[in-house]
Amino acid sequence: MTSAKAIADRAAIVLTCLPSLPAIKEVVFGEEGVSKGGAARILVDFSTTGARFAQDLAADLKSFEIDLLDSPITGNVTTAGNGKLGIMCSGPERAFERVAPIMRDLASLEVLYLGEETGKAQTLKLLNNSLSATGMASACEAFILGVKGGLNPQRMLEIINSGDASSSATRNKFARSVLPRKFDFGARMAITAKDISLTVEEAQNRGVPMWVAQTVQQVWKYAAMQGGADRDGTSLITYLEPWSGVEVASRGEAISCERAVSVGATFVPHILICDESEAEPISLRLREQGFKVEIPHGEAGAAQPTTVPARSFGTCVLIGVKESDEQSLLVKRIRQAAGEGGVVINTRTMPIAESTRFHQQTRELGLKCVDGLHTGPSHERRSGQGVIIVGGAAAAIDAVVPLLAALSRRVFVISERPGDAQLMHMIHASLFATLLVVTSEAFVAGAKAGLTPLQMRTIMGIETGRNAASARILPEQVATRRFDYGLTLAQARRHLTMATDAARQLGVTTWIFDKVLGVYGLVCSGGHSPEDVSSIAKQYESWAKVKVETVDRAQHAV
Repeated sequence: MTSAKAIADRAAIVLTCLPSLPAIKEVVFGEEGVSKGGAARILVDFSTTGARFAQDLAADLKSFEIDLLDSPITGNVTTAGNGKLGIMCSGPERAFERVAPIMRDLASLEVLYLGEETGKAQTLKLLNNSLSATGMASACEAFILGVKGGLNPQRMLEIINSGDASSSATRNKFARSVLPRKFDFGARMAITAKDISLTVEEAQNRGVPMWVAQTVQQVWKYAAMQGGADRDGTSLITYLEPWSGVEVASRGEAISCERAVSVGATFVPHILICDESEAEPISLRLREQGFKVEIPHGEAGAAQPTTVPARSFGTCVLIGVKESDEQSLLVKRIRQAAGEGGVVINTRTMPIAESTRFHQQTRELGLKCVDGLHTGPSHERRSGQGVIIVGGAAAAIDAVVPLLAALSRRVFVISERPGDAQLMHMIHASLFATLLVVTSEAFVAGAKAGLTPLQMRTIMGIETGRNAASARILPEQVATRRFDYGLTLAQARRHLTMATDAARQLGVTTWIFDKVLGVYGLVCSGGHSPEDVSSIAKQYESWAKVKVETVDRAQHAV
């Protein structure tokens, strides 16, 4: 076997990509190491080492007249083979300009030069990896909770990937490696455990609280220490399932649970239940789409019809409910508004037991009941975009799909069982809230290290770290100081509370969701409940004394 020294005797540019810090030291400084070669002048290290190690490595290489380009990669085994990696690089610019053509051949997606400060590329890579690690660990919790609650994991996956709760884990790893129980995606668990530990250490050394990332670190380290270090990272779920007594598996062919509006669908009168604040925009949306909307007024429930458009699908009675209203009062209002038969569409989130009881009460009134829960922010609900999760009897769902399709872009049916749509919505909301918090931690830690929002989005948007928060919310809303996602901190906290309560009732341990709930609770207790959920990043900024803000500072992409 050719030694590293033999290569460095012939090559001016040497590339390394190694799994551990001791391996790098041996390959570079060992008796047959790169540093002993006579021709090498640039060492390009694609390994993930952390900023401090890269800085020390660069300093030690100077005595051998070798420049270090700290150049970690983002991707996987497949993208490494087809040249679709992403590379972030920091180090001497003269060395980078010499090596850039080689990097472009290896990384057709992105080569991002971050300047001469060694270690900055490592910081960005670690933050990107923290989003990937959190996506996997939180998805494991979510699927264990859903399966323990009786949900179909294939349907869960389709719904999660339809909206802002998706991550690289749900988009790439669950269908291919987790649900079929193959656990063969191609990255060792020990590597992820190492990377997330380095991330937490660096960020905390810079004064950034990493509450969620630290919990994710503990989950990965636990699994690695229980014998999983050399197993594929997708096997993480197998170390968490025993706590809840379930196995998350689906080996059959996936069948979509998305519902399209049938041509000539029969429409029956509906009673739609919504939060009082949503009644007016929902009414406007339905009228625009050709529905006659009636809004009951007064104790007697006298209906006042709105103008009926020329193209009318049918009548919908709309009842707006205050958060403080008793369910018995709601049932009374439904009884007063109900005609002969029809379907009650509940669009309000509520605990599973309350939802089950509500379905039973409507059946006692001779009505069918369906949960139709929108997963997106307020502007999507009001413009007919986003996704609605539906649960209820098949015949009732068939009857209400035309109306729900008017309120959303896509409609997915989770099951016929009362309460399942509520559980699925809680899980979806909790995953989104988790990814938003950990991405806020990452962007604040990056800002503390001198990285710009654009630089962070460039790498995190390739795939492994991509989620709604890293691709849109942090760089487009937080960095521009808009804070207008369309969901309040109080709403996010309520969804997390319902999810973690459901987990306890089902006997499921949710370490990550519990910690995320704690962060939202802390922020809300400071008087920030009515603020937009994206302002969670502002709290991290205040704790770390830095801002994630768009600046006119050039980045060099090739």
